[in-house]
Amino acid sequence: MKHQDFWAGMVSLCIAAGALGVYQVHAFAWQEQKVQQESVASGVVSYADGTYTGSGDGFGGTITVEVTVTDHRLAAIDILEADDEDTAYLDKARQIIDDMIAAQSTEVDTISGATFSSSGIQMAVQTALEGAAE
Repeated sequence: MKHQDFWAGMVSLCIAAGALGVYQVHAFAWQEQKVQQESVASGVVSYADGTYTGSGDGFGGTITVEVTVTDHRLAAIDILEADDEDTAYLDKARQIIDDMIAAQSTEVDTISGATFSSSGIQMAVQTALEGAAE
C-alpha cells in the first residue's frame, strides 16, 4: 500500500511538473508576442540603419523628406523639397520633426496652426520608414 501511494504521488508530481513546464513555455511566448504588439501599437519599431526618402501631401503640395537612421533609431529628418508649401506654415510645421525624433515614432500630434503641413511631413516620414522597418 505504501508503494502504491508513493508511486501515485510521483506520477502526480511528474504531471504537475510537466504542466508547469508547458505553461512556462507558453507564458514566455505570450509575453514576447505582447511586447511586439505593444511596440508596433506604440510606433516604437527598430529600423535598419541608412538614409531613406519619402513624400507626403502637405498644405500646398508634396513634401519630400530624407530620414537618417543610426543605431536603429531616428537620427535626423530633413526636408528636401516643399516648393509649394506656404513658408509660414512650413516653418511652424517643422516642430513635428523634433517631436518624432524625441518619440522615435511618427505617431505624434500634428502641429496646431500648421496641421496640413505637419501631417504632410509626418506622412513623408512614414513613407520613408516603410523600407527601413526591420
